[in-house]
Amino acid sequence: MADADVKMSEGDTPLASAKEYGLPDEEIVAEIPIYLTHRIAKNLHLLQYPQKNSQAKPGELRPSVSRYKPVHGQIEMDIPLDVTSAMYNKERGRDLGVGLSDNGRILDIQTLVSVDIPKSSNYMAGVFREGAIHMTPIEKITQLRPSLKYLDRVAEKELAASKLDDDDDDDDDKQNVKAQTIQVTVRSAQAEEALRQQQNSVAYIQKKLEEEPWSKLTYFDVGSEESYSVSSKLLARRTGDLVCKTNPDEFLTAIIGSI
Repeated sequence: MADADVKMSEGDTPLASAKEYGLPDEEIVAEIPIYLTHRIAKNLHLLQYPQKNSQAKPGELRPSVSRYKPVHGQIEMDIPLDVTSAMYNKERGRDLGVGLSDNGRILDIQTLVSVDIPKSSNYMAGVFREGAIHMTPIEKITQLRPSLKYLDRVAEKELAASKLDDDDDDDDDKQNVKAQTIQVTVRSAQAEEALRQQQNSVAYIQKKLEEEPWSKLTYFDVGSEESYSVSSKLLARRTGDLVCKTNPDEFLTAIIGSI
């Protein structure tokens, strides 16, 4: 797109009317050039926090530890909890801390785990700088949701303790066995095979995910030198005119899909 100065004074000649662009007949006060860049497109992910407090400011969700599984693309972040807050239940925190360790640790972190969101369209990140918009395609959209694995560990430990108690009562139970009604469900061979394949597929994917080791992921917050260095790559280096080989409708369809 041709470059244009977005600053206009009262003596400037008005720009073309909106009618020429098929828009409602309102005065166009500026034309802003748009530049497309792919410098970091393959590594640009959008992280969403659906349960984040709307009042939270940048830096308030800084993780103490971050992990990454590059093959499956999974991210985990441990967000510190304010255990000194009057709203924090220390007794409950000690009970749930069993899911973190066996050394009496209280639940002092909230672990967020990534869940990939299927892309129904193409998204871009835009930076407005010096009168121009620089657009970079987003590779993947991920939501970070609370992980409840610590509850599974608490349940496992309670089950193990309960099993020890049950073993002591096995002899008594065997002497008091009563007849029970058993309900039998019969499935066709095809249904059994389909169910088996489904379970094996899900189990296989989950097994491979759990087998992949975590890699350390270093987190740099907004305002850091590293963050500034990366964000500077959202600006296009080439700002010359492009030769358009499609009409506007085809271009928009390529970006956002059919409507």
